Amino acid sequence: MGRTTVLAAVAAALAALTVGVIAATAGTGDSHGMTMSHAGHRMSTTGAKQVTAADLRVTLDRLLGEHAVLAMNATNLGVGGAKAFPAAAKALDRNSVEISQAIGSIYGAKAAKTFLDGPFQWRAHIGFFVDYTTALAKKDTAGQARAVANLKTYTVRHGDFLAAATGLPRLAVRNDLLGHVLELKQQLDDYAAGRYTKAADDYRHAYAHMFMTGDLLAGAIAKQQGLR
Repeated sequence: MGRTTVLAAVAAALAALTVGVIAATAGTGDSHGMTMSHAGHRMSTTGAKQVTAADLRVTLDRLLGEHAVLAMNATNLGVGGAKAFPAAAKALDRNSVEISQAIGSIYGAKAAKTFLDGPFQWRAHIGFFVDYTTALAKKDTAGQARAVANLKTYTVRHGDFLAAATGLPRLAVRNDLLGHVLELKQQLDDYAAGRYTKAADDYRHAYAHMFMTGDLLAGAIAKQQGLR
């Protein structure tokens, strides 16, 4: 299979991956500024054991670290038109669902759905990285710029959603998300340009950053929910 054919297959797989996002968000309106009731949405328990702050921190750190790894694996495969890309994209989406379920265990099913499929929310940002990867492979600078603009909007909209849920300052959450987006973009840029040593270093930093994000969210949620 030639590179052009593989890239076409990658683009088709990516399009299919984002169909659910478009369908789910059609006509839903803007989630910016939404409020959520925290009452009655404590994390679920395993048996008689109440989930602890440490449990929450470990769960979020693991899932977010996995997100970074799976996202970078997928974009690295996608920019080269690898046949393995669709499988990597599916693994990334399964991780996204698991993160949304963790959010839902705290704030309820509606919040989980908004987190995952709302306009400019979690799945959408993965779609924007897909757009950037495709444009980078085609050397389409205008397409790259559009994808970056959408990713920056995501950092604002998703940051505001998380801040409203957790009580964290909006600017702090926005900046943390922006750092994550820029790290993944830099890693892909270096990988696509053949700067593999730099790309490997970027990879490690982007992975480590997700533990900082997990700690930030877990600390706020634990305080809010009274977890010890």
